[in-house]
Amino acid sequence: MSWASAQRKVEQLFEEPQIFERPVITQHKVDWPRLVSLDFESYYDQDYTLSKLSTSEYIRDPRFKAQMLGIKIGTGKIRIIPASRIRAELASINWSTHAALCHNTQFDGFILSHHYGIHPVFLYDSLSMARGLHSNDIGAGLDEVSTFYGGHGKIDGTLEKTKGVLKWPKALHDEVAIYCANDVDEMLRVFKAMLPKMPDDEIHLIDLTCRMFCSPVLKVDIPRVEAELVRELDRRQVLMYEAVDPAEWEDAKLLKGKEKLLTGVDRDLLIIKRVIGSNERFADLLRAEGVEPPVKISPAWMKGSKDEREDETNKWGYAFAKDDTDFINLPNDVDGWGFDRDDPEQFKLLLARQERLQALVDVRIAVKSTTNVTRAGRFLTAGANGMSLPVGYAYYRAHTGRWGGQNKMNMQNLTRGGELRLSILAPKGHQLAVVDSGQIEARVNGWLWGQKDLLDGFRDADAGVGRDAYCNFADLIYGREITKADKDERFVGKVCVLGLGFQMGAPKLQMTFAKGALGGPRVIFELDKCKMIVNTYRSTNNKIAAGWKICQNVIEDMAAGREGSYGPLNWEANTIWLPNGMALKYPDLRKSVGEKGWEEWSYQSGAMRKKIYGGLLCENIVQALARIIVAWQMLQISRRHRVVMTTHDEVVACVTTARAPKAFAEMTKWMSTAPAWCSDIPLNCEGGWAANYSK
Repeated sequence: MSWASAQRKVEQLFEEPQIFERPVITQHKVDWPRLVSLDFESYYDQDYTLSKLSTSEYIRDPRFKAQMLGIKIGTGKIRIIPASRIRAELASINWSTHAALCHNTQFDGFILSHHYGIHPVFLYDSLSMARGLHSNDIGAGLDEVSTFYGGHGKIDGTLEKTKGVLKWPKALHDEVAIYCANDVDEMLRVFKAMLPKMPDDEIHLIDLTCRMFCSPVLKVDIPRVEAELVRELDRRQVLMYEAVDPAEWEDAKLLKGKEKLLTGVDRDLLIIKRVIGSNERFADLLRAEGVEPPVKISPAWMKGSKDEREDETNKWGYAFAKDDTDFINLPNDVDGWGFDRDDPEQFKLLLARQERLQALVDVRIAVKSTTNVTRAGRFLTAGANGMSLPVGYAYYRAHTGRWGGQNKMNMQNLTRGGELRLSILAPKGHQLAVVDSGQIEARVNGWLWGQKDLLDGFRDADAGVGRDAYCNFADLIYGREITKADKDERFVGKVCVLGLGFQMGAPKLQMTFAKGALGGPRVIFELDKCKMIVNTYRSTNNKIAAGWKICQNVIEDMAAGREGSYGPLNWEANTIWLPNGMALKYPDLRKSVGEKGWEEWSYQSGAMRKKIYGGLLCENIVQALARIIVAWQMLQISRRHRVVMTTHDEVVACVTTARAPKAFAEMTKWMSTAPAWCSDIPLNCEGGWAANYSK
């Protein structure tokens, strides 16, 4: 079918009546008489605070003190338990039959396990529920969720009075008791309001997520982490020397007082840090490369009063933070650089500038953010003295439902084969069984839009009776049969099959190859070659390409408040309902003229607006559906095996050494099985088991 024919098919689809049907969810049943709603109030001060320490560091710290516990069992009254009676109160509850409800259960639940040895039969978390139900609508803090559901929120000004006060006088205790009781009351109220909207499976996923953190079993290979910390510090030093020549800044008055007496590496690194850390000097480094530094509205200006904001002198500041999209994407924003990308020599110059800008971005982040160093340090702290490693994930952190980082050390972005990942150990007598879903997003994309030949390629390769999808597409690029022995050519096919399904254009594909996509080799293609590859993908995967047009129409439908349906998806104003009853939300959709003079859609995401178009919406939908599949598989596995980690499309279970082969076989079976709503999608997986996280 030609591209034009595919377009006509799409237009016909949208001319036909669409039946909107919001999915019916399976309700979760709460054992209300045995539900324990609780909230701890604990000591904190200027230095000992959750803003400076991770949750587990704070709770395991010798300074930790539970000052008060607010508790409500079933339909009973809320009671305030003073510090001296907390242990006895908790011990009086049969936790083998009673569940716990908290707002941020990874905090209160970790207190229960670490300080009181308590592991409730089930863990509910109203914070996670709010994050899942109200992504892009509101924040998940109790105050905001409470007011969203018609409540009065938290009581202002009380908790601040306890800062640095180890022994509370009666008046302060009584004031905090009112504050604590209000938190328990509002938490339970919003839990009841959200419960009918939340699918049963998602409630169980929240419990599983909290349990990975609150009941940790994994260990840390301390010597390995110590060696990795040394390597990371050396890497940062190399980055700094590559980015800045300290000799060029000797006369810039960067050193003061006794600092001028420094020599050698100590002097060099201090100079480099001052250059990189200075906004103005760093901006000059970017301008020297022919790039204007990105800017944003200053957060400090935004926090000012209305009168203070009338003075716009300091409204704009440089966007140099690790979360500033324009800064992170600076090395890839090559369209305005003026290079002829079809001229090999010009393209080499473009790559040289890109590498230099990437080095500057990397070194700025390395100097201003100590993520890798800090994470290694936190591994050491978490595993010290044989303690278990709490695996913290933020449930539904991403818009599409994927888990995110938690506990100030993101376990989602551990490099495969990296030292920190390898340093995670199973406890004695156990193994870590790891199963990774193969090409899940490419398979979902093909299934969703009916790209049968792509699915057949995956299915045949899984069965060992045909050539894989990567080789099949590489044939079209190179004009000959590509086999698995043609590693570079097959890799090019892999990048295309996995990357072109969401409307990627030729310029981005060219840069993707040149940078070494997916950790593979760098491949230099002329822009015209990339255009041919993109056109070939779109013509041979015409149903997927037609799906982008469907998604574009869905955006317009949502903006206009029209209802519609396609496959497992249903949509209405600003919302796409997924087959499990969760939703993708796009508040305040608007069309405007973008920087390039094209009309483009955007929506409100928290405090910022984000662009959306057919291919990107397709990616959102596919990622959300893939997440539902893997999460469902993980739940099935968890009913027989202890799931201790999940990294993107990977499930990790801790099993006894004797049962590892059988457990892995069972996990593989589940990871190759699809839920009922997509029972015909071909799925596959790979993995293994070992004493550490090496698979």
